[in-house]
Amino acid sequence: MKVFTTGATGFLGNEALKTLHARQHSLTALVRSPQRAAGFPAEVRLVPGAIEKTDSYRDALKGHDVFLHIAALVKMWSRDRKDFDRINVDALENAIQASAKAGIPRFVYVSSFMALGPSDGSPLKEDDARRVDHTHNDYERTKYLADLLAREYQQQGHPITILYPGVIYGPGNMTDGNIVAKNLVPFLNGKMPFGLKLQPWSYAFVQNVVDGLVKVVENQPPSSRYILGGDNKSGPEFYQIVHEITGKMPPAINIPFPMATFAGYMEYLMAEWFRKEPQLMTHEVARIYRHAWALDSSRAVSELGYRITPMKEGLIELIAWLKNSGYVK
Repeated sequence: MKVFTTGATGFLGNEALKTLHARQHSLTALVRSPQRAAGFPAEVRLVPGAIEKTDSYRDALKGHDVFLHIAALVKMWSRDRKDFDRINVDALENAIQASAKAGIPRFVYVSSFMALGPSDGSPLKEDDARRVDHTHNDYERTKYLADLLAREYQQQGHPITILYPGVIYGPGNMTDGNIVAKNLVPFLNGKMPFGLKLQPWSYAFVQNVVDGLVKVVENQPPSSRYILGGDNKSGPEFYQIVHEITGKMPPAINIPFPMATFAGYMEYLMAEWFRKEPQLMTHEVARIYRHAWALDSSRAVSELGYRITPMKEGLIELIAWLKNSGYVK
């Protein structure tokens, strides 16, 4: 099968590319920087360009069987807020249209659990109505708008499958999308004494998500939208599991959310003034942390054979990888 993919230098995208290559698929990858793709298998065809610049990849689309769209702007802040709209929304629509004009029979769009909104109650299913009437930051806002856009194209008859991964964790590229690993590193190195008492989030082991994605790429699934989540665990439950694995005690102090929001706002103002990426969180992210983001992956389990790795099993593998890779001393 010939697969055109975006986002292959990211956390999930790189793991998906390696698995698809191992399964003997012919791969074409759109990459902003060929240097970041230096470790790709030699058989992967590279197309230098960017998802928001349709002209950079349009001529490379013909002859493919699947357009796999993983690329997104996954950040809490950008120097130009319009980047979120250009990359997460406008570029998706242009990709769908370019794929259709090139005659590609299937389009797989990897969205995000944040497109569905907080659960704040029972775990969310694919067809549940959104439970809040607002979004919290530009990433969530544009993933929500992109989801509405993709669903609209589905209704018009475009062969689109939408996937909603949970909070993806596991070994892999340490990009902004690998948030669990990036937060574990300072904690395990004794440089993060404070925490937040989070409600349940859905933690999806990266290889589970990749396996679900590959099954959608290789087959024509019965449904057009799938949640690819994992164990729903609260913050205290997460750190208890880490403690059982490593012996590290959970953070001694949980910062009250009003204090976290204030500190995040100060960091946001510093980013705006000095045009420099925030280091911890913004006030918008602190507001996201107030909610539960639990997911129900039963549709994917029943229709795709999707597997959910127990969190302890997944964290054992991740922590061992962090130590072997030198991130944790």
